[in-house]
Amino acid sequence: DDFSDIMENPMNEAPTVSAGPLTFQSWTRDDNTILVRNESYADGAPFIDGMIWRIVPDPGARLAQLQSGEVDTIGVQPEQITTVDADPNLKRFNFKDDGYDYIGLNLADPADPQPGMDEDGNLIEQPPHPVLSDPAVRLAIAHSLDYATIIDNVYLGQGYQIASNVLPAMEWAHDPAIQPYDYDPALAAQILDEAGWVDDDGDGIRAKEGVALELGLMTNAGNTTREDLGVLVQDQLNAVGFKINFEAIDFGTVVENLLGQTFDMVIIGWTGLGSDPNDDSFWHTQYDTPGSGFNFVSYQNPRINELLEQGIQVPGCDPAERAVFYQEIQQIIHDDIPYVFISGGVGNVGYNARWEGLNPGAWQFYWNVEQWYDTTLQP
Repeated sequence: DDFSDIMENPMNEAPTVSAGPLTFQSWTRDDNTILVRNESYADGAPFIDGMIWRIVPDPGARLAQLQSGEVDTIGVQPEQITTVDADPNLKRFNFKDDGYDYIGLNLADPADPQPGMDEDGNLIEQPPHPVLSDPAVRLAIAHSLDYATIIDNVYLGQGYQIASNVLPAMEWAHDPAIQPYDYDPALAAQILDEAGWVDDDGDGIRAKEGVALELGLMTNAGNTTREDLGVLVQDQLNAVGFKINFEAIDFGTVVENLLGQTFDMVIIGWTGLGSDPNDDSFWHTQYDTPGSGFNFVSYQNPRINELLEQGIQVPGCDPAERAVFYQEIQQIIHDDIPYVFISGGVGNVGYNARWEGLNPGAWQFYWNVEQWYDTTLQP
C-alpha cells in the first residue's frame, strides 16, 4: 500500500472515530481543540457538555485565567503552588506522575558518533567517550550531587529521588530494594583518586594520562528548573575536581545534539512513560542510531538487550513473570549509570473549586472525565 500522502489525510485534523466519553468537534492550530459529549458512550454519557483544550504557552497567563474563571483547570508550576493554595476558589491535586528528570551521560565519543548495531543485528564497538566511558567517573558524578538540596531548592519540593528507570508508581515492576546514590563528595573524590583522575598541577581540575576531567553540560533554555539545576550541578561537580561547561540553549539545538550524539552530558527528562515498564527505545542497542534513536547515550549492554526482549515475550504477559526481567534491568541500569537519575516527576493540577469528580493519577489526568461535574449545576 502507498501511504505517502498520510500526512495530508483529513483524519489528522478532523478525526471522526471515537469510543471514549468525548468526541472530536474541531481543532484550531496553535489555539484550541474542542471535544463534545459522546451520547453513545458505553458507560453512559458524561455530565459535561464537552471540553476545550486551550494552548496558553505562558505559565503566568494560565494561572491568571484559572483565577479569573476563564479556564477550569491547569497544570500548576511549583512556584505557583502557594498562590493556588491561598485562593479559596481553587483546589489542587498533587500526585507522582509518569516521568523523571535525569542527566544523560554519553558513553561514546561525541566526535565520532556510530550506530550500535549493523544491519544484521551485530553489535558495533563504539569509540569510547574520553571521560564518561570510565565507570569510576560516572560513579563519582552520581555521588557528587546533593539530591536533597536539588529537590528542595530547584524543584521546590515537588520531586523525589529515584534509583533507576522504573518509577515507584509502577508497583508490580518497581524494585524498592534498589537504593538511590547518596550525596558523598568525599567518596566521589576518593573514587576519582583511585581511578587515576588527580589534580597534579593544583589548578583544581583533575586529569588522567593527559585527558582533563572536563565536560560539557547542556539543557533547554527557558526551562528555569533545568537551568537552575544546571548551575547547581556545575558547581557541585567542579567542587570535586571536574570542569563543567554548562550552557542553556534552544530546545531545537538540544534535540539536534542529542539525536546526533554530539554532546557530553544533558539535563533532560522523560514524561508520559505510561503504565508499562518496557522502555527498550532508551536502552536497547538497536536504538543507538545517530540521527534518530532515543538511546542517544550510546548505552551498550548485551544482557540489557536480552532482558528487554524477554520482558515483552512472556506468554500471557503475566506481571509477576515480567517483573523478574524488569527488576534485573533496574539493577543493571543503576549500576552502569548511563543516566544519573535526578527526580521523579510530581504533578500539580489546579482547578476551580466548583468542580467535583476529578481524580488524576500517574498515568492519565482525564481517565474518568465522564464523572466530572459542576456542583453549581444538577448532575
